[in-house]
Amino acid sequence: MKFEIYQKYSHPKTIMSFVLRLLHTVGLNGRGTRQTIRLASIFVFYLTFTVVPQLAGGQTDVHQFVRASVEFLFNCNIFVGSLCFAYGAASFRSFIREIRILAEFVSALSYKLKHTLTRFNRRVDLYAKAQTACMAAIGLIYWIAPLPSVVYSGYSNTTEAPRFVQHLEVKFYWLENRTSLRDYMIFVVIMLPVICMCSAMCNLKVLTISTSIEYCTLFTKLVIRAAEDLHDPPATRRTSQDLSNVVLMHVSLLKCIKLLDSALQPVLLLQWIVCGLNWSISLVYLTNTGVTLKSVTVIVMFMLATFETLLYCFLGTRLAVQQERLERAFYNTPWYEYPLELQNNLRIVMKQSQRHAHITVAKFFHVNLEEFGRIVHLSYSVYVVLKDEIKMR
Repeated sequence: MKFEIYQKYSHPKTIMSFVLRLLHTVGLNGRGTRQTIRLASIFVFYLTFTVVPQLAGGQTDVHQFVRASVEFLFNCNIFVGSLCFAYGAASFRSFIREIRILAEFVSALSYKLKHTLTRFNRRVDLYAKAQTACMAAIGLIYWIAPLPSVVYSGYSNTTEAPRFVQHLEVKFYWLENRTSLRDYMIFVVIMLPVICMCSAMCNLKVLTISTSIEYCTLFTKLVIRAAEDLHDPPATRRTSQDLSNVVLMHVSLLKCIKLLDSALQPVLLLQWIVCGLNWSISLVYLTNTGVTLKSVTVIVMFMLATFETLLYCFLGTRLAVQQERLERAFYNTPWYEYPLELQNNLRIVMKQSQRHAHITVAKFFHVNLEEFGRIVHLSYSVYVVLKDEIKMR
């Protein structure tokens, strides 16, 4: 790594710097009138262009109704989730402050740990920028994809009426976007900022949650390395300061995870509820209609909700595994070779390490792959009930 790059990413303020700038842009990272106005403007935008048109109805058949419902749930998860995050923004700001203090302490403690942290900061920054670019491209492709077929059908010589593919399954206010080519093109122009906003908020949500959990996992690994370094020199030369440094790192890490958990609880609760509803509705719909062109929207929303929830569960599992490794690292310390004073201190640390910190869903259950399996099972049970109820009617 070049010296200039190393100097840039070795500073504690580079931790999640790109993600924090994005949060500040939409009003989710900061206090004051300007931040409130930015967030309120986005929420008004959401109500005006997605909620009101979809709640106003205008669906001509059950297929349009189901697709509109799935899209409504997906957008609700994005924008209402942002409001839930704003509710816990104070805890998130405290988390950022504490994790930067921990990063500064770790950097001063060991060059090896500082180098690991610097490389991770750079990878996260590149990953965040690459994902943002990909989401922008995906949003643009989603907006452009229906247009060639619509233009072709509109200007072809066939006597059939053109088929207008909707970006959102709504009758948009006064526009006849399902029957009039002129109104449809106006609708398409309006949908460009709507799709861009949805893509930006979805990207920001995924980036914030995933990178925050990954930083907690990284610092857990650094504490494990610091604990394992206690094994290297002879125990008689080990000083109380070395053990105290590891204890301070561990206490600070637990505090960071607790603050992050507090900030993400309402967001993840909404994610779990919406994901379960999305799965149940989508499975019932696909069972009755099969995989057709009309069901493409439902399939895409189903896959996005699944991958997002699976990502959070996977990252939560990684954090839980590292917490277990940390407990074993303290337990494997040759405490019997230490002076009596250090043995007493280490016993306290080992007891403290048994308090595994987790990311939870409103404190109901942990975010991990096991809970993902339970969500799938619960959603399938709801799907079976709904399917049987539909058959009876």
